[in-house]
Amino acid sequence: MKLILKNIGLLKHAEVTLHKLCVIAGENDNGKSTIGKIVFCIVKAINRYKEDLQESKEFQINEKTDEIFFLLRDGLRPTSPEVMDILRGVRNSSRQRMNTAEQLDALDESIQLVFDKVEFEPEGKQSILNVRAEIQAILDQPENVNQSIENAFNKVFASEFDASLLLYGATEGSIQLVENETSLIHLNVKRDGVRLIGEVEPIALKEATFIDSPLILNNHDLLARSQTLLDIDQRRSGRLGLPYTTLHTKDLFDKLRVPVLPHYLSSQDKNVLFYDIKTIIEGEITYDHSERDFIFQRQGESISIKNTASGIKVFGLLQILIANDFVDKNTVLIFDEPENHLHPNWQLKLAKLLLALVEKGVYVLVSSHSPYLIEALKRGVDHMGMTKQALFTLAQGGSITDEDKLSEIFEVLAEPFEEFRKMDAEDLRDE
Repeated sequence: MKLILKNIGLLKHAEVTLHKLCVIAGENDNGKSTIGKIVFCIVKAINRYKEDLQESKEFQINEKTDEIFFLLRDGLRPTSPEVMDILRGVRNSSRQRMNTAEQLDALDESIQLVFDKVEFEPEGKQSILNVRAEIQAILDQPENVNQSIENAFNKVFASEFDASLLLYGATEGSIQLVENETSLIHLNVKRDGVRLIGEVEPIALKEATFIDSPLILNNHDLLARSQTLLDIDQRRSGRLGLPYTTLHTKDLFDKLRVPVLPHYLSSQDKNVLFYDIKTIIEGEITYDHSERDFIFQRQGESISIKNTASGIKVFGLLQILIANDFVDKNTVLIFDEPENHLHPNWQLKLAKLLLALVEKGVYVLVSSHSPYLIEALKRGVDHMGMTKQALFTLAQGGSITDEDKLSEIFEVLAEPFEEFRKMDAEDLRDE
């Protein structure tokens, strides 16, 4: 699959084929992270639109059921404890975990019981029956798949980029995903949102995880209470005062809090990776539900995550994600500048681990400006005979081209050493 962007994020233009391993290098503020965020959003939107459609119908039905409840209560002249119990059943019918048919049967039964107990004015009774008919119309409304997918994209992009999806100063952009000249997804991007062009074709990627900082583990108290724009429905008042965060941050945090599966339930391959990480950091990171926080367990000792080195956190994140199948075949792991928190030797160990994931069918997308990590990844794919399944490209001047640029990457990364050479030459002339 090839991702094509125009005027998105910090990028004027970008084309990147999503190989099993994609490495995007470059200086800061050149759009390296934009590619990963767009891939993350595409996978999230495509895999949640059906959920959004169902949630939307459930919300509308609950609103209409509440309306029936208030109309019934308003028409009680006088009332009685028995009737009020029946009336509460009307409202409860929309909030119990039942399928739609059971929910509506319970609603109809409660309405009829109230009608049998209380004599309503004809107009009041008809108003109630009209709202009940509106509920049926909501259920009978055919699914507009394209509209649901478009809505999902708008919600996901708003949750990740807020108002910054379009390149600053641009009035229009586009996001395309193509495979062998076939358009899988085509989105037109404007200031007021994205519009879907044509039909959407299925994609193989079933999950995406974006990691940009291991320090997420230090911010448990804040993130446990946080929400994204994706969490907001029409009942906004109930969410006032809650902190906001980006979609990828909340997504990662929620995945890390899932209890780790017992090792005997895991595959041999997963257990090997899990224990490889355990050997590197000499322990493991877990979420302690009694403490409601993350801890690092080493040699029988529990250490507060806030007192743990950032490099250990990097590997601990992967340990949890691998154990719980969030990093598995046909998922994509997006790592944004992981070297920022790792000693060069541990960068080489991380490269080896990422290549092991690639070998097992995980798509790995890395943005980096570390010559150690990039060189290790390049040597690894060559050794594994996977050169054609990897891309090493460069973000430069707000553009990314779909071609290997390893020599240019190392030229850019070597510029500081060229400056040192010039400084040494100046020092020699001064002597």
